[in-house]
Amino acid sequence: MDDGTTLGCVSKTVIRDIAELKAMGCPLRFNRKLDTYELLDKSWELSSAPLLGGSEMLAVAVGTQFASACLPKEVATQVARVGQAIFEANTDDFDHGVDTTSMKILMPPLAPETERIFATVYEGWAQRRLLTIRYTDEKGETTERTIEPQALLFHGMGWYICCYCYLRGGQRTFAIARIEAAKLLDVTFQPRPELYEDVTFDTFDGRKVYENISIRLTKAGRQFALAHVLHSKQKFEKADGESFIMTLPAKAKHLAVEWILAQRGEATPIAPRELVEDVIAASRAVTENAMRQLEEEHK
Repeated sequence: MDDGTTLGCVSKTVIRDIAELKAMGCPLRFNRKLDTYELLDKSWELSSAPLLGGSEMLAVAVGTQFASACLPKEVATQVARVGQAIFEANTDDFDHGVDTTSMKILMPPLAPETERIFATVYEGWAQRRLLTIRYTDEKGETTERTIEPQALLFHGMGWYICCYCYLRGGQRTFAIARIEAAKLLDVTFQPRPELYEDVTFDTFDGRKVYENISIRLTKAGRQFALAHVLHSKQKFEKADGESFIMTLPAKAKHLAVEWILAQRGEATPIAPRELVEDVIAASRAVTENAMRQLEEEHK
């Protein structure tokens, strides 16, 4: 320094610490004229990691493990950085009695493009900023939309964004894997809790639903239904032979069809009629496409 004082460390340490401060949200800006970093918000405080006990540290370890498995890499890295800071602030000889590497959380990997889009959607949600997206629905129809990313939802094996859609003038839920492009806008929005507070496992993406559903299950189908619950109020009644009748009040249309097809013949829709027809149509489409592929191979 001009007055003769020194930092007592090499420049790489300073660069590393500056990067860590920025990752923690510190409002720093480099002033080229003064060749120094400036703290833009003088009221900003560095929050130190808390000192935790054994069960609390185990919770941090498990939470970090889940984040690593369920979140895209760019976002999971942020969570892991916080977890690492907490571990470093606590004793090195901490022993919670559990090897967390023995807890395997197996998730299908996201495509690199989907990970990039997720990071943009995540930033819009975290900062309450509008997004413009290009979205292709399950019918193959593509639209350009401006949305308020109000809530992140994890359902089944995928991530969704519950939002206010300006194109439709109301609440919509989009599968992030179906978003082909996303751009962050410099416009903020206010939270709308009424759009997502009532969203549950049963009401997820329930704009178009089948009501009063009945499905015939084999013994294996019932076991599948117990392991992969379709509705929290699903009920079973013994039918003839080894079969069961499962009833439930309602379910989103595409989710009900996907669930039945996933059973590969162990589940047969009974009611409503529309559900029966949609399952037949979906099965027929798969069969016809497979037969067409075989015919092409034999030409």
